[in-house]
Parts: sequence; structure tokens; C-alpha cells
Amino acid sequence: MALMGIETVRPAQWIRDNRSALPSIIALALVAAFWVVGAIGGIGFLAEATSPMTMLVGLYIGLAAVSVSIIVAILALNDLAGRYARPRTRR
Repeated sequence: MALMGIETVRPAQWIRDNRSALPSIIALALVAAFWVVGAIGGIGFLAEATSPMTMLVGLYIGLAAVSVSIIVAILALNDLAGRYARPRTRR
């Protein structure tokens, strides 16, 4: 592949080259895991609430978690888009 101008990069080398992007990538992975767990049924505990107040508090906590996850995802995507939209300069 090197003859065609495409070089394969080992994962360890890619991580070393893109070390500053790792926090955003990890944040996106955690947000995706949060949404997958929620879609599978992570809020099923609200069905077994003992009182309406417990259910209401659980719903508010869930709303806050969803809001924070959306904000974190937008910030991480914005960081990654800005980081990879710039032309790279070789040192």
C-alpha cells in the first residue's frame, strides 16, 4: 500500500500521534455507552418506585443526565471537528 501513497498505521502509533484527541474520543464513547444502556432499559428501575416522589426525583436525575450527555457529545464533536478540519503541518 505504501506504493500508492497510503501507509498503514499501527493502532499504537495512531494513539501516539493523536494523543490530544483521546479525551474527546473517550467522552464520545462514554456518551454512546450511556445511550445504549438507556435504550436497552437502563431506566427500568423507575417502574418499581415505591412512591411518586421517588419516581419524580428519578425522572429529574434522568433528565439532567440526558442533558449533560448531549452537551458533552456536542463539545466533543466540536473539538474533534475543529481538530481534524485544520490542515496538518509536518514538523
